[in-house]
Amino acid sequence: MRKKSLYIFAGILFFLIASFLALDLIFPFPEHKLHPPVASVVKDREGRVLRIFLPPDGARRMHADFEDISPVLKKTLLASEDQWFEYHPGINPISIIRAAISNIAAGRVVSGASTIPMQIARMAEPKQRTLGSKTIEAFRAIQLKLHHSNNELLEIYLNMLPYGGNIVGVGAASHFYFGHGVESLSLEESALLTTIPRGPVYYDPLRNPKQSRAGRDLVMHQLALKGVFPKDEIERNLKMPLPDSIKDVPLNAPHFCRMVLERNGRVPVIKTTLDSDLQQAAQEKLKTHVARLRGDDIDNAACVIIHIPSREIRALVGSADFFEEGFGGAINLANTERSPGSTLKPFIYGLAFDQGKLVPETYVYDIPIDYAGYSPENYDRIYHGQVTVRQALAKSLNIPAVTTLASIGVAEFIDLLKKGGISTLDKKPMEYGLPLALGGCEIKLTELTNLYATLADGGRFKPFRTTAGKENIGKEILSPQSSWLVLEMLSSVTRPEMNETWMLTRDMPETAWKTGTSFGHRDAWAVGISGEYAIGVWVGNPDGRPRKGISGAMHAGPLLFELLRMASPGARLPKPPEGPGLSRVEVCAHSRQLPGPFCTELTSIRTLSGKTRLHPCEECRQIFVDGKSGYRISGGCLGRKGVKTKIIHTIPARLARWRAENNLEIPQLPPLAPDCGLIPAGIAPKIISPASGTPYLLRKDTPLKFQQIALKAEAGPDSGTLYWFLDGRLVAAGKFNKKLFTEITTGKHRISVSDELGRTDALEFEVR
Repeated sequence: MRKKSLYIFAGILFFLIASFLALDLIFPFPEHKLHPPVASVVKDREGRVLRIFLPPDGARRMHADFEDISPVLKKTLLASEDQWFEYHPGINPISIIRAAISNIAAGRVVSGASTIPMQIARMAEPKQRTLGSKTIEAFRAIQLKLHHSNNELLEIYLNMLPYGGNIVGVGAASHFYFGHGVESLSLEESALLTTIPRGPVYYDPLRNPKQSRAGRDLVMHQLALKGVFPKDEIERNLKMPLPDSIKDVPLNAPHFCRMVLERNGRVPVIKTTLDSDLQQAAQEKLKTHVARLRGDDIDNAACVIIHIPSREIRALVGSADFFEEGFGGAINLANTERSPGSTLKPFIYGLAFDQGKLVPETYVYDIPIDYAGYSPENYDRIYHGQVTVRQALAKSLNIPAVTTLASIGVAEFIDLLKKGGISTLDKKPMEYGLPLALGGCEIKLTELTNLYATLADGGRFKPFRTTAGKENIGKEILSPQSSWLVLEMLSSVTRPEMNETWMLTRDMPETAWKTGTSFGHRDAWAVGISGEYAIGVWVGNPDGRPRKGISGAMHAGPLLFELLRMASPGARLPKPPEGPGLSRVEVCAHSRQLPGPFCTELTSIRTLSGKTRLHPCEECRQIFVDGKSGYRISGGCLGRKGVKTKIIHTIPARLARWRAENNLEIPQLPPLAPDCGLIPAGIAPKIISPASGTPYLLRKDTPLKFQQIALKAEAGPDSGTLYWFLDGRLVAAGKFNKKLFTEITTGKHRISVSDELGRTDALEFEVR
């Protein structure tokens, strides 16, 4: 009989289990209801909340991971709500029996038996409190226990608890009631968070502080009776006041936070790289600076501060005031595409250094030039003739930069910029062309500032970071030697383009910096390096409205230096790279090339070992002159008596032509002896106008005499008169610095030029 009873019991148990499993398959728990959309909480690098992006339903629901929740809250909650949670299968039969007896004895519901899983089921699927609903709750509770660990269920439960209004979960309750995270909840705070969900309105600490305190204290007395916490600790916490206000939804660094959200998507917590103190200081300085700019018809500004070793954005201010209407306040101007002006010039020279074509002391030429119809000008329309690369960059001269870009290649330069993180260059190289050197593209301040950080990091590019994570892996885009040389050129204390009232002072950190002003007077830039920080500043009108006279030095530079003083007081620039990569070489002082046999003065310049290509000097020459007449002797006349040698310093023909056109002194060779008829070696004329690669177009509505083509050639100082022949017909004659013109007709033509010594040049061009 006993054995039969066991079989019957086993059969019933098997039937119940099988029935439950079948029902579990047929009616699975709606898991999606356990994980409603949560807010995205953006935090600074110290874990302080910057901004909360609420989910679509508007609930202040901030997810809290189980391991982050204070152990005090966990112990308080379990002891007060469900002390057998870890042992029962989802329902507690003993509690059910005890509650039933109490309710029958009282003739009404005076006690509940809901476990934590049952409460989760009720919050996931709210129903009227009937016997049928309780049965479904019990079934769902067992399902939850079957499919989830205890820790998972506790995390779900704590994130679903209602705390009044639109505050849901302990993460949001901890933040909005107490102003801190769940990891540091105290005993009295934990007791209050255990109490409020039992009646979010009744126990509301702001509306009903008496009931709220009574409920909180009751929970702590229960904890004392059960011996969960020491009595003295409970007594101390009973004296603590209730919260008297709900904390505001934070809205710090709004442009940065929005950018971070767009980069990371809607995730519960985004810990960023932002330094809140640095951010606040940068915001105040930018706002004060913009207030001054407004009187100058300039609406707004933006700045970025990047920590060079980690490439973390430590501060980003997208505008003077996020909420300001009419001045583009809500636009993140630090991450908006704008024309960069001259700020790309350092990287043109850096690439030229690595290609071996230039060094800082190389001579380049700041004279008018024409590239198939493109004739760049300097900002002030003043030309300086022969200058060093160092001077060209310090004065931000346009023509040397364009000439250098033509030498290194537009495609190669674009490739460098793309490797350096510039994401906005989406056209073909020929569509940008040489104007790229002067800002003929669009760039974001964030990416430009990080490109400058690459210079200070030995030419190693790393993407800038907005969130905490693994260390960036760098990629070298410029050599450490080239990068340091560029920084060294940019570190001049007195900048030629800077207002004298804004010179660096003794408390200013050692700085390498560059300014830029876009074509059309729309954007002003200043980017600087000092210590561990790269700082970029943009100034202008968000709507693209031009402001004549806007200047990177005058309008963006002062804010840059304020930020540098704040972020890097007393900082220094990187030291020269170690190793044999940089070396000093003696060169001809006149040409800055390798000394030839006739170079009389030498100087020392720094070069890149194994890269810099120098050529023997051709500008220091030896000539032969007649001792009595002073005439130059050549060819068969060299056998005469009284012939002497003389060292002369010449200059390139194009420089000589420009100097002559501007009434500047040029080296003159003695005239050739009349009775020496041989054509001496030297510089033959070179035609620069007309150009063979540029078709010329005649207008039908304009007389030919008003459509003449300029005749220009580069020639040496010994060339004398130049004779111009169009299709074999002499059309003009004059010194190489004289402005000459000729009429033309449609068709293909041949133009040639000869100097007095018989040296010639010729080319073909087309007129349509």
